[in-house]
Amino acid sequence: MTTSAPLEVTLESIPSAFEGVIPAAICTVGADGSPNVTYLSIVHQVDERHVALSRQFFKKTDENTRGNPLAQVNVVDVATGRMFNLDLRYERTETTGPLFERMRTHLDAIALESGMANVFTLKGVDICEVTQCSLVPGNPPISWDNASVAGTVGFADLEAVSQRISRAEDLEELLQIFLDACRRFLGCEHAFVMLTDERGERLYTVASAGYGDAGTGSEIPIGAGLIGLAAARRQSVRVTHMARELRYAQATRAAMASAEDDEIPLPALASTQSQLVTPMLSRHELVGVVVLESERVGAFQAAHECVIGIIANQVATAMTLLSADGTEGALEPSAPTEAPGTAAVLVKYYPDDESVFLDNEYLIKGVAGGILWRLLRHYVDEGREEFSNRELRLDSSLALPDIKDNLEARLILLRKRLEERCDYLRIEKTARGRFRLQVSRPLTLESAEG
Repeated sequence: MTTSAPLEVTLESIPSAFEGVIPAAICTVGADGSPNVTYLSIVHQVDERHVALSRQFFKKTDENTRGNPLAQVNVVDVATGRMFNLDLRYERTETTGPLFERMRTHLDAIALESGMANVFTLKGVDICEVTQCSLVPGNPPISWDNASVAGTVGFADLEAVSQRISRAEDLEELLQIFLDACRRFLGCEHAFVMLTDERGERLYTVASAGYGDAGTGSEIPIGAGLIGLAAARRQSVRVTHMARELRYAQATRAAMASAEDDEIPLPALASTQSQLVTPMLSRHELVGVVVLESERVGAFQAAHECVIGIIANQVATAMTLLSADGTEGALEPSAPTEAPGTAAVLVKYYPDDESVFLDNEYLIKGVAGGILWRLLRHYVDEGREEFSNRELRLDSSLALPDIKDNLEARLILLRKRLEERCDYLRIEKTARGRFRLQVSRPLTLESAEG
């Protein structure tokens, strides 16, 4: 048995060279001895002696590889700007399996980013042995911010976060622990969490950190864009260097969304350079996604993806186990606390999409809108201010599903939207599974159903 010679430079010592911030070049040699050089979308490190190359539409490269299994790939370590040559020996091509699906999702993300969704198609993944990895002599051509290099997260740190997750009393505390972990472990100041809706068709924002506009209640279809792609594939999507065209498209989308009366724009940075979208899974079920953004190139690397993936799945499992009902007794009606002499607020409700408008300004729609309308009806008709999660679950008019109703998440969303949009309606948690509706102005309710 032949033992391969040790690598001059180990692959583990240059993880950022496999991030794709700077495209890798591959050189193959034809049967006549003529070289062919082109660029690769993805060079993925498989283990300490193997890499996987994306096989797309490079006809000449494929022909050369079939006739001569030897090739050389040049990669750049984004942490230092140093270049490395990888001497490769082709072993096999995979067209199915976890590695193929992972790289297919990565390539589809690149295609979405560059506007070439109908051009980039992954035909296969070429697995190659790295026979040598050597530093290219010379000074680095560029200088990179070393702060972008993935840091080390210790087991003790992960255990501490795991303990906090296991002790969380409710969904809001759990989501705050999650966002705090993103900041602590990745130094990420901009992140938001989106949960899957009751039908499993859309994602909606329930918590965010670091944005001027929190984006609470913003929605996207599963499968749409980078975020929807990660949700649909149940695979993390990591973009290390967003194109100018993508940032422009994001800004345009946000501007268009804000111009619509019944749409809420997603949280967004003015100049996003890196993005990491990680699905939150529990028993193979998609609970939601966490989206991390940075204005630095190469801010999120493979180590970050692994850490956030572990935490995201634990948070998803904890969400399915949390029960916010608690012990409930009889709830006594209480007198309204409206301020005297203030003008009444016109609350309009449209049952088709359960949207609610306050003085003709859009507030919220969907399940959360339906919940608010029921609460306001009880308040106006009966003078009630005290409510419980349990009674909402038993309210057949809300049509909540029996198994997955996302009620706690919808209440968090509703509370935050009220805090953002008005100062006379509040939802205050009073105990586990209970809350109070606070109203400080008279209300006039009007339903479009007549």
